[in-house]
Amino acid sequence: MSVQFEVRIDGMTCNRCVETVTSALGGLDGVEGVEVDLNPGAVSSARVTAEEPVEPRLLRSTLAKAGFTVVREP
Repeated sequence: MSVQFEVRIDGMTCNRCVETVTSALGGLDGVEGVEVDLNPGAVSSARVTAEEPVEPRLLRSTLAKAGFTVVREP
């Protein structure tokens, strides 16, 4: 059974950012799909569908390598 979760992302400004995030997260083992909601000038989000939960540290490092920051919930 798949799991879905949302990742809040800072630093996205354009459709190229959407492509980069989609590719980076989609390349992780077990990830089945990624849908990104771009919100230029504010926090964007990605809904990820995966075979199992993805380690938060792996999400942060993957997005950091792509040039973005995961926004932690307050």
